[in-house]
Formats: sequence, C-alpha cells, structure tokens
Amino acid sequence: MTRVAEKIIPENKIVVTFDICSSSNIIEDLSLTGNLQAMRNMLIGIKNFLRKNTIKYNFDVYKFTGDGWILLFPENTTGKDLLSFLRQLSLFFIDKIKKIESLLETKPQIMGITFGVDGGQLIKIIMMSKAEYIGRPLNIACRLQDAIKDRDKYPAYKVLVSNHIFQKLGDCSEYQVLKVKRTLRNIQGGKDYQCVKINLMRKKISRTPVTHNMLKRS
Repeated sequence: MTRVAEKIIPENKIVVTFDICSSSNIIEDLSLTGNLQAMRNMLIGIKNFLRKNTIKYNFDVYKFTGDGWILLFPENTTGKDLLSFLRQLSLFFIDKIKKIESLLETKPQIMGITFGVDGGQLIKIIMMSKAEYIGRPLNIACRLQDAIKDRDKYPAYKVLVSNHIFQKLGDCSEYQVLKVKRTLRNIQGGKDYQCVKINLMRKKISRTPVTHNMLKRS
C-alpha cells in the first residue's frame, strides 16, 4: 500500500505501447457473424507470447489496454534487443491475424499493429494492491503510437520513437529509419515533436550504425 508520507523513488524505464489497427472494425465484423471468439483467442495468444518473452528480453507487461499492451523495459535496453523483440512480436501477429482475416466479411484497409516508444522517469503507486505508474513517458509513448498513421498510408508494423530515446538505443542500422515530425495531442502546445519512425518489416544490411545525423526526413 502506498502511503502519503512514503519517499518517492523515480524509476527510469523505456515505455513501449502497441495496439491493433482497425480493432473496432474487426470486433464489430466478428460480432455480427458470431466469431468474436477468434479475437479472444488471438489476444490470449499475444498475452502468452509476451509472457514467454519477459525473461529473455527483460521487460514487464504493465497494462492491457483493450486492443493492445503497455510494456516497460529497463532504461539500458539496446536498440538491437528492443527492435528484435518488436519484430518477432509483429511476425507472431501476422501469423495469428490470418485466422481473423479468413472470418471477416469486410477486411479493413489497414491491419497490423503499431508501436510508440518513449522513456524517462516514472513514479510507482500501489493502488488496490497493484503497481500503477504515472509519468510523461507513458503519455508520450501512447501519443506517438497513435501518431504513426499521420502522413503514412501503411502504418502497420512501424515504430515511432521519441528522438531522445532513439539516441540512447544505439545501433538500429538493421532497419529502415526516418527522422519525422508529428503533432502530438496535448503535448507541447501542438508544436512539432521530433521523433524517428522505424519500419520493422524493412531490414537492411549495414556495417555503419545509424545515427541521428544520418536520418532521412519525412
């Protein structure tokens, strides 16, 4: 139980948020045809995938959001490890969504998952015997995940990372990366927010680590 007089100890984390594109349309379609069980099974499959990988990639499954999850990684997580996990999760999802697609009467234009990543200090609060967190990185990661679709016709399997976290991740040269600007709702008064977009489905071979100054603009 968290007490008012307890000393606050900030925890530095990398926050990863992801959710399923067009989930509302998918659920409505499956509900109309009596196939909602398929969505349930897929979500349970993703839950089990996350649980099996928590030790290997050293992250905590913080919260289920209804059509996605919020994950917390240590602040020293490398770009290689983080993107490797996100790519594996994407490939796992691609395999599982095939069953859903076969049941849909109308396939949404966009299907897949999208990711938002930020990091920094979080404050833990124990509420109802459960650990909860507050902090700007949670808000930014969620806003970034939502902003991937802005100016992108094919946002699935892409990651939007805040610029300062991208700098800390290190070598991300295996993937296509672009420097972008996005307007994040209720963040910095609507001013352009500098971030980096990473395409998990476009790996490339390069011996030169990708740095901030080498990024293309979009």
